[in-house]
Amino acid sequence: MSAIVACVDQAGRVLIVKQTAGPFAGAWLLPGGSVERNERVEDAARRELFEETGYRAKDLRPVAVYEVRSAPVGRFHFLVHLFRAGVLDGSPRAEAGSELRWVSPREIEPHPNLATVLVDLGLIERDVDALHRDLAAASFAMERLL
Repeated sequence: MSAIVACVDQAGRVLIVKQTAGPFAGAWLLPGGSVERNERVEDAARRELFEETGYRAKDLRPVAVYEVRSAPVGRFHFLVHLFRAGVLDGSPRAEAGSELRWVSPREIEPHPNLATVLVDLGLIERDVDALHRDLAAASFAMERLL
């Protein structure tokens, strides 16, 4: 299980980080990561946000839960909880070996994982069938459960 956090500033820019490990290493995605044993999902979202960006979020609002699995099946399969952050505190600081940046969602060509989330956040529009084709072309499937 994992948790990701959407941070959107007043200009509508989204905070993204370059993934350093896992099935999406090298991709620019929302900050987040694995939920540790006996850790609440919301606490994991806060911890991962701070570890990857140097920011702390006082308020987190649950947005969606996704099932993400490799295609073909077998390489990875996990649940991802998406939160939207309120006001941020702290100073930007990327995790070792990573990078972070604020981007306008309409001015980038997002990874299919990020595009799916940006659509659900109402920050971009995409044809659903095209989005599913992009996900399949990247060798995974992503289905919103909640």
